[in-house]
Amino acid sequence: MSRIKCLKFLPNPTAILVALVLSLILAPWAISVGQAQQIYKTVDENGNVVYTDQKPSDDAEPIPLPELTVVDPVDLGNPAVASDDDEPEPRTIEMSIVSPLADEVIINTAYRLDVEVEFDAELPRGVEIVYRIDGEERLTSRERSVTIDEVIRGPHTVSAELRTTDGRVLGRTEPVSFFMRQQSALYNRPG
Repeated sequence: MSRIKCLKFLPNPTAILVALVLSLILAPWAISVGQAQQIYKTVDENGNVVYTDQKPSDDAEPIPLPELTVVDPVDLGNPAVASDDDEPEPRTIEMSIVSPLADEVIINTAYRLDVEVEFDAELPRGVEIVYRIDGEERLTSRERSVTIDEVIRGPHTVSAELRTTDGRVLGRTEPVSFFMRQQSALYNRPG
């Protein structure tokens, strides 16, 4: 290689970048094995700094180059594969069914069930309440109080859970048992 010309050194970002690039370019010469290469620095008639590996004149002295620091690489694993340890555990939210009460008898001719849940936090964005009757998902809503249609006569359980859009469960109620009865002409007094 004959000569590498660069801009006159000025204390600005461009000059710093040029110096960094030059140090990276000159690094292989500084650590070449078996043969110590000399680098010379001169300034031409236009004031440009010139680095060269060929001696520009008989009285030219080589510049001292700092020793390079070599660091062994660190294995960071595959960043494309996230482990379960990398993802923080979602905060669990305590919640419970307020209505219906445990073992409550609900007499209703329209087969409609009013369900109310409570929990001690604001409902985070992107989280919905999933209402289940007998373990079957029946309604998804952001409302704490809902009406579920077509709950037929007989014993049932109701439960609810807080679920994110990606399927993570943030909270879950215990199932509450209740009995759905239909009012009839033969039995017209509730109780």
